[in-house]
Amino acid sequence: MFGEMINLIVACGHNRVIGKKGRLPWSIEEDWDYFLKTTAGGTMIMGKTCYEEFEPYIEEREIIALTRDNSFRFANAKTAHSLNQALSQASMPTIWICGGSSLYKESMPIANRLYITKINHSFDGDVFFPPWEKIFTQMISRKKVNTEKFDLEFMIFEKNA
Repeated sequence: MFGEMINLIVACGHNRVIGKKGRLPWSIEEDWDYFLKTTAGGTMIMGKTCYEEFEPYIEEREIIALTRDNSFRFANAKTAHSLNQALSQASMPTIWICGGSSLYKESMPIANRLYITKINHSFDGDVFFPPWEKIFTQMISRKKVNTEKFDLEFMIFEKNA
């Protein structure tokens, strides 16, 4: 469909929580550093709530933010009103889908890889990462990291060929 490498990148707890009241329900320096390093040099596509939390960290990145409001424009990002429109606006061959939940679910069928950080904890939250296990079945890397607060697993999956 598109010539790009489309990646999903997410961190979640045991219970699939990825957000609470428009924010990440954790602050883990090792996960944040991994996210920034991994997504550098690519186009980041995210929903409005994710954009609002990420905006202070944009620093010379190509960001395409989605909104259903056709009259709304983001100040520091390209604005799109659908996933297809966002993909057509991307100028870099590597695309990072950064959330939220509905954007992850919509993009799973066309994504090439899933970069998932599993946090060894169950968090209280109101936004969850959709089921992915039947779509991304082939693990290509796994790295365990112990932080001061949590144990993390950085994993990369592809779809079965």
